[in-house]
Amino acid sequence: MRSRRYRDRHGRGLRSPLHRAQVPARLSRAQSFAKVAAAEFARMREREPALLAEVIFAIDGVPPASSTEPCFGRVFPATSNRLTHIVLYRRVIEDHAEADTRDALIAEVVADQVDILRRT
Repeated sequence: MRSRRYRDRHGRGLRSPLHRAQVPARLSRAQSFAKVAAAEFARMREREPALLAEVIFAIDGVPPASSTEPCFGRVFPATSNRLTHIVLYRRVIEDHAEADTRDALIAEVVADQVDILRRT
């Protein structure tokens, strides 16, 4: 008797997801990046709660087209109608990092952006 394989209707792949919903292998690269960056920013916020209490942390894919120099992240200072923002650029960081050093580079970029904020 022949075992039956469950494939999609065109015969090219599995019908169901390969990983369950909460497994780290199921996360996309963007979700994995966001998770690491948010954890690093939370760790920095615990160290310096007075400085980072009203700072908004964001992740963008690429820097705006108007920027003239390459950058991993940017600090947007507070104005009268906007809070301070720290923005990391995911694609730039991923392009410059090796697979095993990505998390360290994210931590370094977050630390650099907080240091820039501290100096302003």
